[in-house]
Amino acid sequence: MRLLFVFILLIPAVHLHAQPREVNLRGQWRVYQHGQYVAFENQQTQSVHLELNAGTHGGVLYIVDRNEFSVFADGQLRWRTADTLKINADSLLKVNGGAVQLSIYQQPRVFSLQTWLVLPGQVQADVNAPRPSAYFSNFVILAVLLLLLFFAALFRTNPQLTFDYLDVIKLFSLQERDEATVTGRIGASLNILFFVFVSFLFALLLLSLFHYSGSRFSLSTYFQTNSTLVVFGYWLLLSIGVFAMLVLKLFLIFIFSQLFGLRDTVRFQFFHFVRLLFITNMAVGLILVIFYVFQVSNAAAFAYLLLVASIVVLLSVGILFIKLLGRTGLPVFHLFSYLCTSEIIPLIILGKVLLF
Repeated sequence: MRLLFVFILLIPAVHLHAQPREVNLRGQWRVYQHGQYVAFENQQTQSVHLELNAGTHGGVLYIVDRNEFSVFADGQLRWRTADTLKINADSLLKVNGGAVQLSIYQQPRVFSLQTWLVLPGQVQADVNAPRPSAYFSNFVILAVLLLLLFFAALFRTNPQLTFDYLDVIKLFSLQERDEATVTGRIGASLNILFFVFVSFLFALLLLSLFHYSGSRFSLSTYFQTNSTLVVFGYWLLLSIGVFAMLVLKLFLIFIFSQLFGLRDTVRFQFFHFVRLLFITNMAVGLILVIFYVFQVSNAAAFAYLLLVASIVVLLSVGILFIKLLGRTGLPVFHLFSYLCTSEIIPLIILGKVLLF
């Protein structure tokens, strides 16, 4: 019985030793500048170079990018593909005499490319090796707790206003509804707090989607993190940026409403956008919770989620158009021109920044 007990204890230990190990090769990238190879430090370049040798680069090499890329081995074109390229590094090195230089070329530039090695498990692996850092999961848990406390405080302060921001029926209803009794002035302190909450929630969702989408968006490369404190710093900066964008949005609506003679639509249009952003954020957050529960790890799923949310926000302009058409009675072309300048063009520019 004692020997059986020891054998049972050894089974998970052997399994632990046999686990493959992933090695990120981004730190080994080189770029060719001024007649020599230098370390890659986010330079604007169309190609990166990677030296592989039999001593340290066995296993399986993965090259991933949503855009098409070409891979040269010692100057010869070997692969051209998009998304994921899987290469048996052992076989490649054996054919090339134990050492090879890979050159990865992209147009218009390299910005979301990823390369890593999956090394086979070693029996000699250190059982006391540190576990992978869970810094981002820790950040998400703490950030969600803070936002829940923030939301609870807002709800206790004014439940009616909270329900109004989350009123899906009012968002899609084409009938005239009186907003003044609930939303009040844009500059009211409680409304500003709701704008701040939406900014922090939107920033949290963006960071989560950027993190789990595998750097499929160029903007995500500016939010590379390695600790919980750094992620909190990025969250704060991004939240301030989102709040500034809301203020800019309000300014654009005010300016163009003056130019097009629609002074009475400023509050109605702005609150429609904030309500849309609020409800969309809640829906995306709920889907992310489902992803976490079912342990969805497909980077494409997170990338498509951001894409779908962006399309929904853009399509909501059609609902706003019908609402304003019944509210103002203006000619269709006049109202369409107004929405192009105040809604459609800014959203397209923002979408291009986020998604490309």
